[in-house]
Amino acid sequence: MTRKNFLFVFAVLAFLSTATWAQVPNEEKVIAGAERGFEKFTKAYVAPAPGCAAAVSLNGETVFEKAFGLADMEFSVPNTPQTIFESGSVAKQFTATAIVLLQQDGKLSLDDPVRKYIPELPDYGAPLTIRHLLNHTSGIRDWGTVMTLTGAGRGDRVISQDLAFDVITHQRALDFTPGSEYSYSNSGYNLLAIIVERVSKQKFSAFLEERLFKPLGMKTSSLRDDYQRIVPGRAQAYSRQGTGPWQLNMPFMNVYGNGGMLTTVGDWIKWNAMLDSKSLGAPLVDALETRGVLNDGRKITYALGLEVGTYKGLKDVSHGGATAGYQTFLARYPDNKVSIAVMCNGTSPGAGGIAAGITDEIFGPYPETPRPAPATVSEDELKKLVGIWRNEKTHAPARFVSENGVSRWSGARLIPVGGGQFIAGGNQLKFTFDGAGNPTSAETIDADKEVRRFVPEKEWKPTPADLESFKGDWFSDEAGASLSLVVDGDKIFFKQRPATSLPMQPLYKDHFDLQGYVVWFTRDKNGKVNAMHVGASRMRDMPFVRVK
Repeated sequence: MTRKNFLFVFAVLAFLSTATWAQVPNEEKVIAGAERGFEKFTKAYVAPAPGCAAAVSLNGETVFEKAFGLADMEFSVPNTPQTIFESGSVAKQFTATAIVLLQQDGKLSLDDPVRKYIPELPDYGAPLTIRHLLNHTSGIRDWGTVMTLTGAGRGDRVISQDLAFDVITHQRALDFTPGSEYSYSNSGYNLLAIIVERVSKQKFSAFLEERLFKPLGMKTSSLRDDYQRIVPGRAQAYSRQGTGPWQLNMPFMNVYGNGGMLTTVGDWIKWNAMLDSKSLGAPLVDALETRGVLNDGRKITYALGLEVGTYKGLKDVSHGGATAGYQTFLARYPDNKVSIAVMCNGTSPGAGGIAAGITDEIFGPYPETPRPAPATVSEDELKKLVGIWRNEKTHAPARFVSENGVSRWSGARLIPVGGGQFIAGGNQLKFTFDGAGNPTSAETIDADKEVRRFVPEKEWKPTPADLESFKGDWFSDEAGASLSLVVDGDKIFFKQRPATSLPMQPLYKDHFDLQGYVVWFTRDKNGKVNAMHVGASRMRDMPFVRVK
């Protein structure tokens, strides 16, 4: 998981790059800010519940450590700064570091083809390199999303590294040509851990212990490569639905590389101190912080296991994580020599929110970023935009809604800036029109200049004949998934053994929403349905064939 704070700035603000923002704050300011930021969340704490631990450092030295909530709700054991949590995706920077160390050892290159080390992968017809895995630009589908199609995904069964590897290597197609796009995928980091083991001839856990944990004094850090191992001092993880009761939500898998690190906020502060001081060498840190470059030359925010960007004018190097009920965030402000580590063992409050709250109290108040004055858009103009839009690449829906003087794009409030353009959250939204003034397409553009194109669609009400053409048994060899589509009156259901039955909601012609997934059908030249496709955010197109 990553945090991005994208603002479209319409004027270059010189003060954002002045010495004011590169200054190292004094210790009193950092401690006072951390106290205020953390206290906001402790005041909101309602016992009994899980909680969080946080640590803040200045110039590599810990100046603040506190915790709240229960590490174990059954035995009323409190969280402390020494409590061990699971990292989630913050572990990715450690996997990336292991790869860079092997490059420095002369044992591999980041630009080597992945199949040099993992020949089990298919030849996708385009170069796929280790760097693509590191930058999330490989196009390889996320194994967890693929596995969900079987009816037993992450959190539903025990998953080993071998099982995740089997899912990955069964993918005969990619979501896109490697290097052409960014799409976050855990699969790449599982493959990277396997490369480390094959090249170093060591267990991944042993490599991390020898090359990173031991040299840096990270004595409480280890790998969760055996979920049944007893870990003294570890917090149990919990989740709940809304305001319902807390329930245990522990990861029961032996998958690593993408996550799976057990550690403390104190050990993370030691890690960030190494990155600041470059005690393991400047080339290592420089490599980790080198942002990815796409085939068309565009730089992306993601580097090697790290997000390198800005937060309210501050240079920000960070990453977030979540596994089962655990959630975490690790941020570093290298120009200011401040690091913030937050680890939680419940699904709320958010670790990223706590980290941001502490950051704001230390460095705020911030200079106001000038925003353009909203343009005036008539009701008639807005009415033409209202409706459902289809992402041309992913088939996913977006909705333009205008009610009570407020317009939204997929939930994000819009600020009109004129000429058919809006600001939607952190993205720019642009519409194009035909000669009659009717919208023909829409584009969203983020800070990485990633363009997503949408076309207008009509709301679709399938006929009984339409639904009948989709029903039957379907199978995907790549996903190892079987399912049935069953028609009941004017509704169609997605069914899997033993008891899954989910209604499919019509979107636009031959497209359905399935609890966040989009399902669509293609037809042959005679109009007969010949394939089914399922897409999600980390799996663009999984094809299914009808079982005769």
